[in-house]
Amino acid sequence: MPRRLASSAVASTFLLGLLTVGPASPGAVASPTIEDDIVIDSADGTPIVATLMLPGGASGTDRVPAVIGTHGWAGSRSTEPSGLAAVLLDRGYAILTWDSRGFGESGGEANVGAPGFEVEDARALLSYLAGRSEIMRDGPGDPRVGWIGGSNAGGVQLNTAAFDRRVDAIVPEISWGNLIRDLLPGGVPKQTWDLALYGSGKATGTLLGLQSPAGPQTESYAFQINQAFAEATATGTISEPIRQWFSERSTTRWSGRIRTPTLILQGTIDTLFPLEDGFANFRRIRRAGTPVKLIAYCSGHSLTGCPYPGGDFGRSRRRERGRSLPDRRIIRWLDRWVKGRDVRTGPAFEWQAQDGRYRGAPWWPLPGTRRVAGAPLRTGPLVGPGPGGGDGPADGNPAPASELGVTAARRIVLGPFARIRDVVGIPRVRLRGAVTGLQGYVFLELIDVAPDGTRVTLDDQVMPVALQGGEVDRRAALHGVSWRLRPGHRLELELTTGSAQYSIPRTGPFSVDLTARVSIPLTR
Repeated sequence: MPRRLASSAVASTFLLGLLTVGPASPGAVASPTIEDDIVIDSADGTPIVATLMLPGGASGTDRVPAVIGTHGWAGSRSTEPSGLAAVLLDRGYAILTWDSRGFGESGGEANVGAPGFEVEDARALLSYLAGRSEIMRDGPGDPRVGWIGGSNAGGVQLNTAAFDRRVDAIVPEISWGNLIRDLLPGGVPKQTWDLALYGSGKATGTLLGLQSPAGPQTESYAFQINQAFAEATATGTISEPIRQWFSERSTTRWSGRIRTPTLILQGTIDTLFPLEDGFANFRRIRRAGTPVKLIAYCSGHSLTGCPYPGGDFGRSRRRERGRSLPDRRIIRWLDRWVKGRDVRTGPAFEWQAQDGRYRGAPWWPLPGTRRVAGAPLRTGPLVGPGPGGGDGPADGNPAPASELGVTAARRIVLGPFARIRDVVGIPRVRLRGAVTGLQGYVFLELIDVAPDGTRVTLDDQVMPVALQGGEVDRRAALHGVSWRLRPGHRLELELTTGSAQYSIPRTGPFSVDLTARVSIPLTR
């Protein structure tokens, strides 16, 4: 029987791994060969447990390229083909999956895709594949290989590709960028995600390790992960050594070194690793002269799922064998850069708005985009911390009327629009005024207001900003969005003193009296 993910209901629901990104494949012409419980020693001696799936007919005289991938945080490897991996196996790729260190049956401590740890594990796996007679090689010790996977399985791709050029193509999905901004945006802990990630990994990190083919494995987290959780819970922030530890694992720190063709898929509704992570890595890799493509799609770490028509499959006039546009692009990217086939991979930037449709552009920012300043929002005195701003635990919503004028303020800042305008990028805000108290906290979101008065927060995104007591003059970037404003619609800026998504540190009551002015990346 295939091994099930060793994870809690929370982790298995929204922490994506390698094999949950595509529809099931039709039966293969020849049965694949599956080798399980392969133990490979990493550079520091940590045992990494893997599974190799070979397409029918693969041999020392009929070599095949490989696609590799691990799993999401708190998960474990798949030991049988399913989803997109089954499609790739049918198309003649070998598939290598493994348990990341600290999870599943592998040993060691989870280190968040770190150089020197998970990166070295991946390099050992590449060397293992280079020694397999069935796998194509580009040279001694250099296997022909692509890499897919999401979340934890995406971040390690980017960091490995920065240090090892043997990988021929990578496809990181919904991976992190700047880990400090992702986990502590604006200086405020992401309460829901921090609890879910820490708890799910602790609960499952050693479960399968006790039955590992490498012998019992009982380790789980690096000390710094435990320390970060303790500090953030107790004080609402993290110390400088812990901040530096996470910064060294940020993909945006290393992605400018990548020379491997990279297809980035980043979720528009992802409230853990938001869209700006994809924008940042896309820019860094492109500046390095490396072939790169970005797809912004309705997916990612979310408790509510994609509300757009068709979900992340989208509303498309053309469906190829029932596969979504992201899956079709992944397959073609691998065929182009791993198999060397002359196939089209689509425009450099493709994005999905809330109408469900995918659109393409030759680059990002979208051609014709300019920054437009919105009307100022003057909050008047607001007290904090507020009760929740109308937000869910991992999604943004407009504040209820009962909070307006007390803990929340909002104003139409642009529109109504005479024609369609697209907002695909990173809005920015300037805050001026005063905070009374030791420290204040505000939470900002953009809202699409329809002609009938219906309000919808753009892509569920809420950005916190911690403000020191006293006079305020602060500039901040909001989370990235991918949105289409229809004729007659207006854009609203909302500021609250509380959000159910975030944990406000125990620094006492406060009040704010601010003027907020937002600038929007708007297409003409």
